[in-house]
Amino acid sequence: MNIVLVIVLNIILLFIVFVILASRIKKQSAPRVLDEYTKEVEALIVELNNAVDQAVGISEERIKELKRLIRKAERLIKNPKLDLPEADADDANRKGEVPSEPTDNTNLMEKTKKLLAMGYTKIDIAKQLNITAPEVEFLQSLSKK
Repeated sequence: MNIVLVIVLNIILLFIVFVILASRIKKQSAPRVLDEYTKEVEALIVELNNAVDQAVGISEERIKELKRLIRKAERLIKNPKLDLPEADADDANRKGEVPSEPTDNTNLMEKTKKLLAMGYTKIDIAKQLNITAPEVEFLQSLSKK
């Protein structure tokens, strides 16, 4: 009888411990999981904000460039005889582009000299003026004399 009583008491005690531990686990696990998800969502929001900021920055730069090009086009519409290669030397050098052929009626040597002074390579000048690179070198040597 004593043994049965001890076994029953042990079973009751184990049941009580089990119920208490189970309730604590439930209480602690839900907030923990919620906290983990909250941290992950916050990290994703920060990442998304950074990506949006970068996209907005790129868009703003492109908008500024487009506004600049629109202003340039408006100036050209008002004054079609405007000499673009000189005005756009920095823009063309920055982008690695060769400006359009000069609008004035200068000869090849003057055009070559002008483009060399603007910092273009002999190959770029040759392409622009539809001549060969050795011809550009020859015109450069003539303009030095």
